[in-house]
Amino acid sequence: MPLEALPELAAYRDLVVAVAKALYQGANRDRQRLPKGFETAFRLVLDRVEPGSTVPVISRLSEDPSLLFPAEPDWFDRARDLVERGIGAASRGVAVPTELSNEILARFGAFGRTLRDDESIVVAQPGKRDGAVYDRAVRRGLVLRVQATYEDDVDLLGEVRAADKDAEGFVLRTADGRKLDVHTPPLFFPLALRSLGESALVRVRGSGTYNAEGELVKVSMATDVSLAEEGDEQTRPGCPTPVESQVESLAALPRGWYDDSSPAYDGAALRWLSDLLKGVLDGFQLPRPYIYPTPDGLARAEWSGANWEVVSSFDLQARSADVMAARANSQELHELTVPLSQPGGESKLGRFLTEHLSAH
Repeated sequence: MPLEALPELAAYRDLVVAVAKALYQGANRDRQRLPKGFETAFRLVLDRVEPGSTVPVISRLSEDPSLLFPAEPDWFDRARDLVERGIGAASRGVAVPTELSNEILARFGAFGRTLRDDESIVVAQPGKRDGAVYDRAVRRGLVLRVQATYEDDVDLLGEVRAADKDAEGFVLRTADGRKLDVHTPPLFFPLALRSLGESALVRVRGSGTYNAEGELVKVSMATDVSLAEEGDEQTRPGCPTPVESQVESLAALPRGWYDDSSPAYDGAALRWLSDLLKGVLDGFQLPRPYIYPTPDGLARAEWSGANWEVVSSFDLQARSADVMAARANSQELHELTVPLSQPGGESKLGRFLTEHLSAH
């Protein structure tokens, strides 16, 4: 069992204990307290890993020999079975057992937080490998039965776009263009400011709040903020190479790079193009284009959207752009000429790109 998965054992144990307490109190309403040592009597251990597999075997540990061969299921056995039935019902989309109160259902939020989309936990009877399958979807369904949002782990990459020390947080722009509020302890605030000043890519881990559709609403608490490692995902979808690097590569082309009539690119004009594209991409939250030189000295930017292919040819001397959008599997074609030296030119270009690169 990976070390990162061990907290799930503790979370499952706490869930079973909570259910056992509820069952005992429901059956003994005349008692104000639980029996002495009730909770400490229930201990789980990682017993072994089954030979020839990677399946961990979780066993109940007891210092009382009578519990090794109980005459009938005790409160914890009943709680285990009830948890299994609840998970099974949730996976089938039917009503969960009434013994699982809203308070108990909310506790499922702490169980299964380390699960990835392709992982699950099987809660089965002793000696069996078939049982109720618990995955991220089942966990979400159980928690959302009693509240409008749920908490889950987050692991995000992005750039810090704003920071507020008084509010102990910052705004993170992720790879898909979303801007999320991040609450963070003061310990990580200096690194957030560094990312803000240097546009450095950071990784944020912690707890996030998700809505009923599974969309991340905010990072409720960042437990780690660190500089991203080399090879981490880009901050913006589209071309993985930053606009600045692509534009700089055009400056390295000498005169005659394609044929005798191909001019070299002017440095000031390329800086204008780089600033223009960065401003439009940031302002309209657009993906990065792939940028190419043309033999006649223009700069060509290409985007692939969900349904449209968009190409823009930039005349670096005239400060203008000819943009063409072609719909996939169709003859539909939209064209636009934008004089970028005039007021409102960048906004006009950004709106045209947004219209054709959005998923529609």
